Amino acid sequence: MSEPQQPKPAGRIRSRPGDFLVEELSAFEPSGQGEHLALWVRKEGIDHRSMIRTIASACGVRPGRIGWAGMKDRDAVTMQWITVQCSDIDATVIDSRHIGVLQAARHDRKIKLGHLTGNRFIIRIRELDPIAAPGIHRALNKLSQAGLPNHFMEQRFGYRGINASIGACSLRGQWEELIDVWLGTTLQPWPEVEQERRELCAAGKYREAADRWPESWAPERSTLEHLARGATAQEAIAEVPLPIRRIWTDAVQATIFNDVLNERLAAGTASTLLDGDITWSHERFFDALPDAEAGDLATVPTGPLWGRRLRASGGTTAVAEEAALARSGLEERHFHGPGAPAGGRRPLIIPVVSPHCEPGFDDHGSYVEIRFTLPKGGYATAVVDAIIDRGER
Repeated sequence: MSEPQQPKPAGRIRSRPGDFLVEELSAFEPSGQGEHLALWVRKEGIDHRSMIRTIASACGVRPGRIGWAGMKDRDAVTMQWITVQCSDIDATVIDSRHIGVLQAARHDRKIKLGHLTGNRFIIRIRELDPIAAPGIHRALNKLSQAGLPNHFMEQRFGYRGINASIGACSLRGQWEELIDVWLGTTLQPWPEVEQERRELCAAGKYREAADRWPESWAPERSTLEHLARGATAQEAIAEVPLPIRRIWTDAVQATIFNDVLNERLAAGTASTLLDGDITWSHERFFDALPDAEAGDLATVPTGPLWGRRLRASGGTTAVAEEAALARSGLEERHFHGPGAPAGGRRPLIIPVVSPHCEPGFDDHGSYVEIRFTLPKGGYATAVVDAIIDRGER
C-alpha cells in the first residue's frame, strides 16, 4: 500500500524583482563578423515584444530585422542573445531602465526562433518556512530522476486565460464570435474597469469602445477602429498582427496537448512508449550539459501540436489523440486553413537537470532558492507547481 501523498508547502514566487532569473543556453556563438549585431541582453520587468520595439527604435530598424531564439518572461530578470541587422552602432544606446546590453559582437546571420538548447533558472520562493527546504530538495531530486510532465502553463493562455477560446473561433472562421470573446461580453470575468468598453463593443458602438481602451492596448483599439470604419469582423481580425493571431492558435494547440498529457498521466503511461507513439530524443540537450546523464529520459513519447504539418501517430496513441481533438470541439480540417498553425510534436516528459535547493535570508526576509536547467520549451512554473502550492495565481 502506497504512502499517502503529503501536502505541498505554500509559497510565492516573483514577490520581488530579481527573485526569478532566467539564463538562456544558446546554441550559437557570435562569429565576429557580418551584417548583424549580436547582443547578449539583460532585461527586467518588460515583456518580449516591448523589448523588441525598444531595441528596434534605438537601432533605427524595423522590428522584423531583429532575431531571437526564445521569448522570455516579463516578470523576471532574463539574459539571452538577440541579433539586429544594422550597421555599427554604440550598443549603449539600447540601455534603458528595463534593458541592458552585457556583450556585443558582429554576427553573420539572424538568430532563428528555437535556436537554443534550454534555460537555466534561479528562483527564490518566499512566504515559505525555510524548514521546508529539505522536502523541496527531495521533490526536486525526484523530478530529476523521473522527469517533469511537460504541461503548457498559464503564460501560454494569456490574459484572463481566453487565448484558446479566441483561437478556436479563428480556426472555425467565427469572426463575429471572436470579436465578442476578445473584446465583448461573452466570457467573464473581467476587471470592472473594462465593463463599459466591453458593453459598448457588444452593442456595436465600436468608436466609443476604442476610445475607452488604453493606448497601450494597440491591437484592441486598432481592431475596434477598423470595425468603426465599416470593416467586417473578418477584415478587422486580418489586420491584427500575425504574431498575436499565432498566440491565439498556439493556445488551442496547448489546450489539446495538455489534455493528452493529463490522460496519459492518469493512466500512468506518460513516460511509457506505447503502440503508435512518436518519440522525442533529449540527447542533444544532454550533450550540451556534460555533467548530466540522460538515463531513462533519453527518449520519451510525444503529444500532438495540431496543425497542417502534424506528424500523425498510430495505433492506440492516435485514437487517444483524436479523442482529445474531438473534446476540444474542433476537427482536423480546422487546422488546414490559411491561418492554421504549422503543427508538430512536443515531448510529454522533459528532464530537470542540476537541481539545487538551499534556504537563505536577505533584506526582505527568508526564502528558499531553487536552481535547475530545463530544455527549450519547458516551463519553470511547472517545476514550481510540482514542489509548492502557489495558491492564487
